[in-house]
Amino acid sequence: MSGEQLIEENEGILDAALEYLERGWSIIPVRVSGEDKKIPLIRWREFQERPPTEEEVRKWFSVWPDAGLALITGHISKVYIVDCDNQEAIDKALEMGMTTVVKSRTQRGSGGCHLYFSSPLDDKRRQNRVGISGDDINWPRLPGLDFRGDGGYALLPPSKGYQWDIPPQFEWSDMDAWSDVTVTSKVVDITTGGAFDLSSLDLSLVRANNHIPEWDRTFEYVKESFPSTLKIPSGQGNGRNERVMRHISDCILQGFWGEDLRSKGTAFMNKFFEEPLDAREFSATVESMEGSERRNHPERFNEAGQYVFNQDNEVLPKPSKPAVITLITEQDAPRLIAEASNRNYLIEPWCWPGSITQVYGYSGSGKTMFLQHILYSLASGQSRFGPFELGKPCPILYLDFEMGRGTIGSRLLSMEAMFGSSGGLYQVWAPFVDDEMDLKSREGRSKLSSILSEVRPHVIVIDTNRSAFVGLEENSADGWSHVNKLLMKLRDMGMAVISVHHSNKPGESGLGREAGSTSQLAVLDTQIRVAQVYADEELARQNSGIYDGSYAEQVIPSMERSLPEGYYITFALELRYRKIREFTEHHEWVQWVGIGSSPENEVKIVVGSRSVKQKAQALAATGATPVEIAERLRKPLKAIREWTA
Repeated sequence: MSGEQLIEENEGILDAALEYLERGWSIIPVRVSGEDKKIPLIRWREFQERPPTEEEVRKWFSVWPDAGLALITGHISKVYIVDCDNQEAIDKALEMGMTTVVKSRTQRGSGGCHLYFSSPLDDKRRQNRVGISGDDINWPRLPGLDFRGDGGYALLPPSKGYQWDIPPQFEWSDMDAWSDVTVTSKVVDITTGGAFDLSSLDLSLVRANNHIPEWDRTFEYVKESFPSTLKIPSGQGNGRNERVMRHISDCILQGFWGEDLRSKGTAFMNKFFEEPLDAREFSATVESMEGSERRNHPERFNEAGQYVFNQDNEVLPKPSKPAVITLITEQDAPRLIAEASNRNYLIEPWCWPGSITQVYGYSGSGKTMFLQHILYSLASGQSRFGPFELGKPCPILYLDFEMGRGTIGSRLLSMEAMFGSSGGLYQVWAPFVDDEMDLKSREGRSKLSSILSEVRPHVIVIDTNRSAFVGLEENSADGWSHVNKLLMKLRDMGMAVISVHHSNKPGESGLGREAGSTSQLAVLDTQIRVAQVYADEELARQNSGIYDGSYAEQVIPSMERSLPEGYYITFALELRYRKIREFTEHHEWVQWVGIGSSPENEVKIVVGSRSVKQKAQALAATGATPVEIAERLRKPLKAIREWTA
């Protein structure tokens, strides 16, 4: 979200709360009494472990419309706040390196501020610290300088007296990450909490998506905590047993077993501990963890009982590659350009075998309806879909993680009536007819691999990223690395890959960009934003769409002129490119598609604006010469001649 779209103080508390909720923050209503008393209006402990639902938020602020809005800090929102109540506290925070571009200012007489930091995603829980108590020797003893971490909350703008102080064009994904100013006893590693039950330990749960190998984590710990010896001393709750177990878990999941596993564990202990585990205890630990892995995952062993699993192996089959590596030089440039110009489009100009496209829009924008209709059209043998020319019919696999039985069923019947039968080429997977499939897990990707082997689609759609990759850290570059890796793997297998994503809540200055980190754009060939167009201005505002009257020329009446008598536009979409890796003569930055209906005819009709190629062909039909068409459309003469030949 850009700086112009940031929440201003004069916006409603409810709208702000819903936007923060969409960002992944856990928020609660509070009663502000006096300068220092901020009391939660609900029992808020459970919201330290889960964010509230939209329904809960709407209920809170309908019951307490004048309530303040607070962020629960720590691991649930992945945000830490340094609370500076006065200028002295601000100066001390800057002196200690607590600098960030994200601040909120208070309008109290003390002139304080809140400094916002994103979590470094290192599996640690950092508790609240207060400068007045001085009970933590590693936090400055300065009244008014406090740390809001796990178990804490802080008022957010636009609560009364609070406003953002953020640079223009700021991206939330670029928020400065928190760095511990010193080692502190208040930092707790969540993986050491409680006793380990080796009998039920499932190693597949240990290796998280943002997993840091225990060797690396311990190395950083001893470097910071014990720089003179680089070894962890005995006693003092040094976490030796837990660290050894986590390292053994890492090694097992990398395929080590038996003597190799024990050698890895011994090397780890000798490297980082003044006093390793005694031989008997170490042997019992390793044997217990091996036994747990055998009980929990017998599928990871071959018929001879040998451990054959390696978490680092790819789940999806690798595409065939030539035995000889070929590199590209300038001599290959003409051939590459010719191959690109002769691209075998499935949907011209943005979908071809080996492409990655993201279609995004705000909730209810019509992004799913657009994709389902155009892909069914392709599968059923239609030659055009509004401004887009379609290739030959091919197998489509639509992974629909969100729609229910009735919606999918009625839409399939409607599309069949509009476009005819797809002959079984358009196929939908949904959780309600099968088990859940989390594409962030090994098991989910393995299941997808089985589906692909059976269907062998030319186009695969993942709708939506948020539902397909359970727990996706949208604001984290690391979170998107897992999504991007799978998309590239599917692309390298020769498929056209389309993912569906949500946008942030539209603001006054635009329709909202894609939700989360810009890292999601790294592998895309094309990104398309979908927004619904309304003839009624108030309806457009209520549904976060586009008012047709805002265009220089209204698009709904224009599309209706191409419909048969008695038909009118019931659904109109703006399709706008936001990223194009290779801009071609076929591209125009914006196009429109509409669905026409008639009270007397149940069959719906797709219409749309004309592509530049269609415009050229229409002009040629009136007798215009290629030169005249090229000048009018501002396209190369060579392209015009190819289109009108």
